[in-house]
Amino acid sequence: MSASKPKLWFLTGSQHLYGEDTLRQVAAQSEQVQQLLTASGRIPAEIVGQPVLTDAAAIRRVMLAANGDPDCVGVIAWMHTFSPAKMWITGLDALRKPLLHLHTQLHRSLPWASIDMDFMNLNQAAHGDREFGFVQTRLGVARKTVAGHASDARLLGRVEDWTRAAIGLARMRTLRLARFGDNMRDVAVTEGDKVEAELRFGVSVNTYGVNDLVSSVDAAADNAVDEVVADYVASYALRPELAPGGDRHESLRYAARIEVGLRQFLTEGGFGAFTTNFEDLGGLRQLPGIAVQRLMADGYGFGGEGDWKTATLLAAIKAMGRGTGLGSSFMEDYTYHFGPGEPKILGAHMLEVCPSIAAARPSCEIHPLGIGGREDL
Repeated sequence: MSASKPKLWFLTGSQHLYGEDTLRQVAAQSEQVQQLLTASGRIPAEIVGQPVLTDAAAIRRVMLAANGDPDCVGVIAWMHTFSPAKMWITGLDALRKPLLHLHTQLHRSLPWASIDMDFMNLNQAAHGDREFGFVQTRLGVARKTVAGHASDARLLGRVEDWTRAAIGLARMRTLRLARFGDNMRDVAVTEGDKVEAELRFGVSVNTYGVNDLVSSVDAAADNAVDEVVADYVASYALRPELAPGGDRHESLRYAARIEVGLRQFLTEGGFGAFTTNFEDLGGLRQLPGIAVQRLMADGYGFGGEGDWKTATLLAAIKAMGRGTGLGSSFMEDYTYHFGPGEPKILGAHMLEVCPSIAAARPSCEIHPLGIGGREDL
C-alpha cells in the first residue's frame, strides 16, 4: 500500500501578449489561489504549482510530465488571463490524468472605485475560462468544471470530491488483485472481463490456487501469530472461550495465523485487493474472516465468492475515503424494509464486514460455519 501523498498539479494559463510584468503578477496571484485551496484543509492532496503556461509546446510538455509522475493524481487548470485555447489542443489531447477546470479569480469583489483597463487585462478569468471551456468541449475532453471564489465552502467541497475521485482512479490504475480460487459456482454477477478491466481502469486481476495461500499460512511464525492475537484482544470484545486460556482459544489463534499468512502473501505480491470463495478453501481449516475484516480496515479491497469487481471498487473507495474518519466495507444486499419510515436494504455477509463501519467496539464470537464445510469461526 503506497504511503506517498497524492499530488495535484496546478496549471495557470496566460499568453506572452501581456508582457513580463503582467505574467509576474499572474504567477503571484496563482500562488495565492493555490494557498487558499491548501489553507482550507479540505483538499486531500498536495497542490503543486507549475510555471505559468503561455505556449503550446510548454503546455504539452507539462501534460506529458503529469502523465509520467506516479504521485500526480490529477490536474487543475485555471485561465487567469485570456489564454488562446488552440495552444491547449495538443496538451489536452496528450493528458491521461483527471482534469478539473477551475473558474475562479483572486479577488472576490470588483474594486468599483478604482477599476481600470489594467485591472481588466490582468483579471480576465471570466474571458479565458470560457475560451478554455470551448476547446475542451470541442475536443470532447472529460473534465470536472467548478466555478466560484477559491475560498467558498461549496467550491472547496466540489474540488475535494473531485480530488477524492481522482485518488480512487489512481488507486485502480496501479492495483494488483489476487483471486484465491474462482467464483462461486453458477453465479453470474461476479463474472467479468478482466482484460477490459485492465484496459479501462488499470487493475490487474489474477488467480492463485488456494493452497498457495495455505503454504503461507502454515509457514506463519508463532511470534507473529502471538502479536496478532494480542491485537485481537485489544481491538475486539472477546467471548470468554476465545480469550487466552479459554477452551476455544486455539480457533482464534488459527484465525490469526490465517491473517499473518494472508497479509504476507499480499505484501510480497504487491496486492491491494483480493477475493476468497467459501466453495474453494483447499487446505484452510477456516474461512478467512477476521483476517479479511482487518485487512479491509487497513485499506485493502475485498470481495467474497470471487467477486473481483467489488474488491476493486472497495479498494478505490478506501483510497477515496482516507482521512475522512468514515468507514466502508464489502457487503451483500439481503432483505428489504419497505416501512414504516425510510425504505432500507439490510446487508450482511458471513464474517467479512469491515470494523470501520462499526458503531462501537466490535465483538468477537465463535459459531459454526453453516456453509463451506470448515471449522467453527
